[in-house]
Amino acid sequence: MDMEKSTAGKTLRRTHEGRLIAGVCAGTGRFLGVDPNIVRLGLAVFTLFGGAGIALYVLGWLLMPDEGAPKSIAEDLAKKAGDSPAFQDAVRKAKDAVNTKRQKTSA
Repeated sequence: MDMEKSTAGKTLRRTHEGRLIAGVCAGTGRFLGVDPNIVRLGLAVFTLFGGAGIALYVLGWLLMPDEGAPKSIAEDLAKKAGDSPAFQDAVRKAKDAVNTKRQKTSA
């Protein structure tokens, strides 16, 4: 219950204040109400024991919007890819291939 109260009205964003690389840990720390160094330490531990810390950081960088930005990097990339004729052609070809395979297996 306390976590719900402390994060109510807050948005998870990469912040400029306290940023070392992309602001993921600083933004997460601000959102959770903890010191960003604790988040950094957690990611370092995950990195040392299996490498998941790097993947989590990259996911945070892609999915968390920057402070002052309306959308995240992933949203911008998805929008650009969706508008690309080459991407739309690849999606159509993939759908056609799946449908052809389904028709062969059901016949």
